[in-house]
Amino acid sequence: MKSLRSVLFSTLLFVPAFACGGDRGAPAPTVTSTPSSAVATTPAVEPSVAPAEPVAAPPPVEATAPEVARAAPVAIPTTYAEALAVGKRLAAAGDASRAKEMFEAAFRLDREQAEPHIELARLHIAAGERANALKAARKAVQLAPGSSLAFNTLGRAELLRHDYDGAIEAFQKAAELNPENVYAWNNLGYTFLLLRQYEDAAEALVEATSRKGATGYMWNNLGTAYEHLDQLDEARLAFEKGGELGSKSALASRKRLEGVETILVMRSPSAEPARAVERTYEISEPMPDLVDEEVPGADDATPAEPDDDVDAAPDPI
Repeated sequence: MKSLRSVLFSTLLFVPAFACGGDRGAPAPTVTSTPSSAVATTPAVEPSVAPAEPVAAPPPVEATAPEVARAAPVAIPTTYAEALAVGKRLAAAGDASRAKEMFEAAFRLDREQAEPHIELARLHIAAGERANALKAARKAVQLAPGSSLAFNTLGRAELLRHDYDGAIEAFQKAAELNPENVYAWNNLGYTFLLLRQYEDAAEALVEATSRKGATGYMWNNLGTAYEHLDQLDEARLAFEKGGELGSKSALASRKRLEGVETILVMRSPSAEPARAVERTYEISEPMPDLVDEEVPGADDATPAEPDDDVDAAPDPI
């Protein structure tokens, strides 16, 4: 017969682990005891939580941080400023659909503000939605006739639908309202490049590159205008400056013009007298994203100044 001490010792060996602290009412689940309903009740991974080790694909019931952030519901804000700020954050994150909802909500909260329409126009331009872009840009100009940014956006919408006269008029107005708006000057010059009006292009692009905030692609466009005018010394200098500011196209163009004396190539076919033929090149590199500027109200006749840190997110064409 076992002694009483032996019996008590044996009993202690088989005490369940969940009895040692924690909630004694129910044992902690293990991998093998997870109920089948756990998938439906397991919360999504918090955006700030990262997996301990990199994996080839996330588990079916989890999502990566960006996916969680994008899928998370966003309540409609109750103030204009909040709706506009949320819309900009969503647009920056690439969620154009919900960003549009926020900008539309911002306009409903304050129908006198032009900025929601400028932001909507930008999204429509990026998506190639010409009619919607033009509608939003025209509304912005109507609400803020003193805004250089509004007219610059209208010019981009006109350019999207190949209305070059409308684009030139809008860019010229933007530059008139704010002569320091380097994007308006560049866009005006870019439009003239598209039309092969190289002297007008060079004039506008000199204005752009002579001001604070000029970027590498603006110098590249100026070099392109000079090259087509056969002013190769000026073109090389412009391309060199563009390359220093980070334009790969400008660097390539500067290298291409090394040792070139003219772009007018003489040819003398047997059936024709000798004549000059202009060589053609690509006129511009792709443009980066827009820079944010403060938009004046409809009654504010003073145009907004560009942000100091314009190189961080420069304006496209």
